[in-house]
Amino acid sequence: MNTQTLHSNLEAQSLIDVVTQTKVFRVGALVFLLALLSACGSKVSPRTEYLYSGSGPAPSTPIVDPAGAGQAECSLFDSSSTRLSGKVTTYYYNGVLQEDKVRVRISSIVENFDSNSEYYIQAFRWKMNGSTAQLDETPLQFTIEKGAGSASPISEAMSSINGTKIAQLRTSASISGSGAVDFFSKTTMVVSGVDYNWQAMKIVVYNGTSVVGQADFLLPIFEANPNRYATTHHSTLNTIHPFWAQRTQSLSESEWATRTQSYCF
Repeated sequence: MNTQTLHSNLEAQSLIDVVTQTKVFRVGALVFLLALLSACGSKVSPRTEYLYSGSGPAPSTPIVDPAGAGQAECSLFDSSSTRLSGKVTTYYYNGVLQEDKVRVRISSIVENFDSNSEYYIQAFRWKMNGSTAQLDETPLQFTIEKGAGSASPISEAMSSINGTKIAQLRTSASISGSGAVDFFSKTTMVVSGVDYNWQAMKIVVYNGTSVVGQADFLLPIFEANPNRYATTHHSTLNTIHPFWAQRTQSLSESEWATRTQSYCF
């Protein structure tokens, strides 16, 4: 793996220690959500209506914590230059939030992925340590679940997936269609190991040992308002906030949180 390449788009611009702050916020958000799920008479309906055991969030109203911060449980990633995009959400199992897992659905991928047997996908976790981006070079483990989530994965835990593996899973799980994008539209990648010590994730597409596509995104849960998020986070993280380009818009915390719901699946 070319570590220098993986770090190339994570150069830091200023000195600010945000690792502890982000961990505190994500843990605090988790505590708030767990209380919300069990609270009697809550204004937000408990997330108990699931078609499958594994599922993403299904809030009936935007989530705003007691401190007044709108929260994002769903987000997106889009690297148009390398045609790699998709969505990410928190992960629930039987209605219980799993704090060390996220759900990922890839919606576009680099050219030649289906035709080149040397192409494969891996995922990595990273965080800002002061002004330095710290990447864990060990690929994350993930499983594939059918549809939006299921009682049992259709794959074993793995750290990479290519066209050959996709074809095998199509056959074993009776998934019709062809091509990686079609396969990912009918399945969910459940990524493990993204606990609250980590702030972001990177998905990388390789051709052998060469990086041919990559995209970075924040790990939910995070503050939906990009301006509020920026007050406590490094500029490297701010720029991958899904609403960073929209930060000049005057929206309420509830409105920012509502906007994130379009990325849920």
